[in-house]
Amino acid sequence: MELVVWQDFDAQRFLSQCWQRKPLLIRSWLQPETLDMEQMAAAATDEELGSRLVTGEFEKLDWKLEYGPFDPTELPRLDQPYQSLLIQDMDKKHSQVARLLEAFRFLPNWLIDDIMISQAGPGGSVGPHVDAYDVFLIQASGQRRWELADTFQPDLNEDFELAVLRNFKSEVSCVVDPGDVLYVPAGIAHHGIAQQKSQTWSVGLRAPSSAELVAELAAYLDENNSRLPRLNPEQYDPDRSERIDQKLLQQTRRIMTQALQMDDDELTIWLGRTLTAYRQWNPEVDFDPGEEFSELELPLVFLPGTRLAWSENGQLFVNGDDLPCPPEFARQLCSAGRLEEWPPDPTALALIEHLIEQGQLVSSRSLSVFDSDQDE
Repeated sequence: MELVVWQDFDAQRFLSQCWQRKPLLIRSWLQPETLDMEQMAAAATDEELGSRLVTGEFEKLDWKLEYGPFDPTELPRLDQPYQSLLIQDMDKKHSQVARLLEAFRFLPNWLIDDIMISQAGPGGSVGPHVDAYDVFLIQASGQRRWELADTFQPDLNEDFELAVLRNFKSEVSCVVDPGDVLYVPAGIAHHGIAQQKSQTWSVGLRAPSSAELVAELAAYLDENNSRLPRLNPEQYDPDRSERIDQKLLQQTRRIMTQALQMDDDELTIWLGRTLTAYRQWNPEVDFDPGEEFSELELPLVFLPGTRLAWSENGQLFVNGDDLPCPPEFARQLCSAGRLEEWPPDPTALALIEHLIEQGQLVSSRSLSVFDSDQDE
C-alpha cells in the first residue's frame, strides 16, 4: 500500500490522482483555530450534537464507550491518557469550525456531511476501523500517529460496542503535525493514536447507499404514481399455485423495471431532492431576519448544514426542495454558499425572497450573533 505525500494541495490533481482511490497526506495545508477545553466541554452537553467518550488502549483491548449529552459535572478532564471525546456536527454550531469548509468547495456541497472534532489525551484512540465514506483528517493541535491498511480482515471485535477491527496490521504509518491533512478513501482501514494532548477535525463525506436510494425511490413512486403495476401471476400451474417459479420471477423483474422508467427530467428532480434531504440537519433555531427583505444587509449566507444542488434544467435544490432558478445563478449560489449582491433577474430575486422567508438564507451578521450565543 502506498501513502502519497504532498507539500501543497491542488484540487484538480487530487481529483484525478487520489480521489476515492488512495490515501493522501498533505503537509501544512489547513490550520484551523483550535477550540478550547471549555468549548469542547460545553458542546459535549448539547443535546443537538452527537457526542461520545471513548477510553481504552489497543494493546490492552479494554475499550469503553459512553454516549452524550454529558452532565457537565460528570465529564472527566479532556486531557486524560487513553481518552477521546468525539463530537459530531460542530460546523453547525461554531462559525470558526464552519469556515474550514471553504477549503472543500471543490467537492459537491451535498456530499459534505459534517465536521467532527476529537479531543484526545496521550494515547487516545477509537481503535482501528473502516468507514463506508471518505474523510479528511485535519490535525488542529498536537500530534497523532496514523496507521493504514487496504488489506485486512473485516471481522469486528464483538466484545466492544465500538466497531473495532479484530485483527489489524498496519501497512503504512505517518505522524501528523498541526496543519497536516490526511485524506482516507472509503474502505481503507485506519487507526489514529494521539501522541500527546491533541485535537483532530474530521470532514466526513457521506452519500446515500444504493439500498437507501432504492428505499427513497420506492417512497417517491408510491406517492407520485398511483398506476404502478401490481405483481399478479399471469400463468401458473394450479397444482403448484404457491410455487415461485421462473415465470413469476420474470414478471417481477419486468414490473420493477417498468416502475423505474423515469425520463431525465423526473429523475433529476427526484435525485436532487433525495441528495439534498439526506441526513439533513434540523436545528431548533428560528432565524428571524428582523428587517424588510429589501433592507437586509448583504452578504446573505445559508444556514450551517444546508445541502445544495442544482441542475441545468433550471432548478435549485435546497434541503429536499426543488425551486425554479436560472442555472447560472443556481451554480453561483451553490459554489459560493452566499449571496453578495441582489440578482437583477426576477425569477432569481423571487427565489432569494423565498429562501429568506423560509429562514434558510440569513444575513451573516445574524448568524454571527447566533454563533457567539452558542459559545457563551
